[in-house]
Amino acid sequence: MSLAPDSWPGRVSWTQMGVVVALAVLSGCRTVPVQVSPQAPEMRFGGRVDRGDAQGPRLSWGGTSLTVRFTGTSLGLRLLDLPKVEEHAPNRFRFSVDGAPFRDLYVGEGRMLYRVVEGLPEGEHVLRLEKETESSVGETQFLGLELDPGAQLLPAPPAPTRRLEFIGDSGLTGYGIEGKNEQCSFNVETQRSSLTWPALTARALGAEATIIAFSGKGVAVNHANDPSPPLPRLYERTLPYRQDSRWDFNSWVPDAVVIQLGANDFWKEHPGEERFRNAYRALVDGIRGHYPNAHIVCLLGSGISDSYPKDLNARSHARVLISGVVESLRQAGDSRVHFAEVPPKLEDEGFGCVWHPSQKTHQRTAEQMTPLLRDLLGWK
Repeated sequence: MSLAPDSWPGRVSWTQMGVVVALAVLSGCRTVPVQVSPQAPEMRFGGRVDRGDAQGPRLSWGGTSLTVRFTGTSLGLRLLDLPKVEEHAPNRFRFSVDGAPFRDLYVGEGRMLYRVVEGLPEGEHVLRLEKETESSVGETQFLGLELDPGAQLLPAPPAPTRRLEFIGDSGLTGYGIEGKNEQCSFNVETQRSSLTWPALTARALGAEATIIAFSGKGVAVNHANDPSPPLPRLYERTLPYRQDSRWDFNSWVPDAVVIQLGANDFWKEHPGEERFRNAYRALVDGIRGHYPNAHIVCLLGSGISDSYPKDLNARSHARVLISGVVESLRQAGDSRVHFAEVPPKLEDEGFGCVWHPSQKTHQRTAEQMTPLLRDLLGWK
């Protein structure tokens, strides 16, 4: 079940809420809801979150999350969907309370209060909120919580101690993953970060995941010669559309980093061996500089094939270049960098929108990557 823009129960505008609170105070009523600051330290965010705005944290990357533990019978989220760079639709989130099945939440324009859950039994509860859509859909700003009168915000459950970071393009964003076939076009109804193989793999390993993925981006060349920065430059940012939003790499250090890039570099023609190799090497060197002890897996993913573009043999070329970078680094003494590959998309798995990986392809990839990472990291 989803909460859609025209059917959200209890959807109250910022102004309306202020009037209700003011009236309650003037009348001496003791039923004023508890307003929780967006900066409250008891809440736990996962993924890259920008805290530079005093009004509240801003998040953009798909898979970014919020975990909250609270008392009372209801909870409201105050959210602001910030102006889009590319106008698609409202950002899509999903949420769960106390481990119940996830429900969808679409965040509309303006400062809004979303009463995501009501009628809970008295006691402690845990909310999990996850961003399903990618950065191109837009940023969302978290403006705080509303709890029952007399309720409390409690310290969130601790994050998993295992940490994984994934870097990639639309193959990791969940682009079209819920589409019926390759003929559908992009929309937020078919994009779901939580169904991607990185999300499935992290859950299977009991790890916290950060997914730095953006559709259309390459290592050196973007899809359709998009002149915007390729993924390695966006990798340095907390919010990819803001050049001044720099990520603090000391704030969250992964045990392993998996790179799945290259499909967009070969979208039409060969990007050039030296150009691709140098850009890929620079990305890996940068990651190693940030994370001296992490394992780095350079993955040839399912989205690159020798059949498309015709006569280019893109997968074969990409394999040689990526594995060559890995081999040179290992010969130079870095034993924690590795090459791996998963088979191309299989016809009987079907396709998501615009020929993107289907849920079956993501599941198959997760089934291969889960034991690989478990063995590499010595996780039981």
